[in-house]
Amino acid sequence: MTQQSLTSESRNRVIKIVFGVVAITCLIAGLVIYLFAEQLGLSEETAQIVAIAFLAAGAGDYLALKFWDRIANRR
Repeated sequence: MTQQSLTSESRNRVIKIVFGVVAITCLIAGLVIYLFAEQLGLSEETAQIVAIAFLAAGAGDYLALKFWDRIANRR
């Protein structure tokens, strides 16, 4: 392996870790906002919208993580 391929592999690994952490964080944030809407001062409808937005962002991050190798290899 060359130095460039090692750097590329380590960069891809870091990117995958970041996408994974962000996806999990979004899912947890959506759940917390939905469950503790009253304590956070949000109406039920607003909490549902915000929670769905976080869940969608988490799903998008997951999909980016799932298909990262295809995305990164297009360059």
